[in-house]
Amino acid sequence: MYRGFAFICVLSVWVSYALATECPHCIGVPACRANQTIPKVTCTPAIVNQTVIQLSAHFKNVSEFMVSASTYSCVKVVFRQQGFQDDTFAVQGCTAGSKSVCKQPTFDFNGSLNCSYVYNGGRSMHNPAQSPFTSALLSVAIIIGAMVISS
Repeated sequence: MYRGFAFICVLSVWVSYALATECPHCIGVPACRANQTIPKVTCTPAIVNQTVIQLSAHFKNVSEFMVSASTYSCVKVVFRQQGFQDDTFAVQGCTAGSKSVCKQPTFDFNGSLNCSYVYNGGRSMHNPAQSPFTSALLSVAIIIGAMVISS
């Protein structure tokens, strides 16, 4: 009985971790070059903080994207200053919430700012492990599965 309960707890933690939102994460032009693989990270408040601090150089009102949330979005921003051949700013990472940081007003700049955002209507970027209904449904399925296995 206790082994079954321990199994359920471990499995629930593992599934919650596996379902967490992951985004490519890099800071700086060399790290974010298009011809290399950008590592994916699980979105956490620390990763959100790193990303949003970088974005604050170009976007106004980004503090709302730092707030702890049960949903995360992925963002990719590249800036090329006018007169330069190569990008002068690049960041990819997580922001909190489901709103697009790309729609925020920007500071005046002399160049080209490209911003892309991924949320996908709460399906792929939403963290289902933190949704109460999904978590409850998942827990019930795990408990039933554990009971079937242990009997």
